[in-house]
Amino acid sequence: MWKQYITEAFLKTAIRTPSQFSLPPSTTRKILDQLCRIFPVNKEVQIRPIRLAGIKAEEIKPQSSSTQLIFHIHGGAFFLGSLNTHRAFMTDIAARTQMQVIHVDYPLAPESEFPDALEALYDIYQLLLDQGIQAKDMILSGDSCGANLALALCLRLKENQDEQPSGLILMSPFLDLTLSSDSLRFNRKHDALLSIEALEAGIDYYLGNRIATDNPQVSPLFDDLSGLPPTLVQVGSKEILLDDAKRFLEQAKQAGVEVEFKLYTGMWHNFQMFSAWFDEAKQALADLATFAHQRDKD
Repeated sequence: MWKQYITEAFLKTAIRTPSQFSLPPSTTRKILDQLCRIFPVNKEVQIRPIRLAGIKAEEIKPQSSSTQLIFHIHGGAFFLGSLNTHRAFMTDIAARTQMQVIHVDYPLAPESEFPDALEALYDIYQLLLDQGIQAKDMILSGDSCGANLALALCLRLKENQDEQPSGLILMSPFLDLTLSSDSLRFNRKHDALLSIEALEAGIDYYLGNRIATDNPQVSPLFDDLSGLPPTLVQVGSKEILLDDAKRFLEQAKQAGVEVEFKLYTGMWHNFQMFSAWFDEAKQALADLATFAHQRDKD
């Protein structure tokens, strides 16, 4: 309990509170990159820098051969996050699942606006298929706004009648850019990491006045969710985005999607990144690995 109390106090001071002020994106990115250096990189895997469709990326492989690939899209409210912020987390996923992981530096706002990020991710997905990776051997994953982009990518694939990945993983998903989920208010003081102000800034950078926030292309919660692959949703009970995840569960089930929903008591936004210190985060990685292995078996 003391470890959790101290961690939450640190996160509120170092990340959540500064995010409530209008700092330039470049400044916030530098701060976040430095703070994420505290996460230990797993030494059991190999990291190789690559480029995919002109985008910087990293290929992370366990020492043993793997039959599945996890294509992960990092979070950061559409204007933050990088290979640096998520590298340690990706090495933990690769080591825990014993699967190859690819994560990418997709275009961020405000330098790149909607739909640049989604277009780049679609191109990368198609390139992976062109390189001989079969859709049935690929799992699409994302955290926070990365979960938004992962879900939007699956819906784009469905619209274009392209092959879907074997599974979809949504961690702490940010799916409703109208900010209408009740948990944004009742968990506002409880979420140690994420603030409503950071979400509002990200939405403004990402969309501006170019597209309505309730457009299904940017708020996939409002889209037709039928035809999605089996999906794992992970969310913490203290997250301001808790109800985005719960609403997805309800709507996806109504659409006939196979959904596994995992709620982790006492956890904040993107708690999975803290697996080096908290049992709940370790359990989330174990649950993710179980889901991924089931897709491999299928």
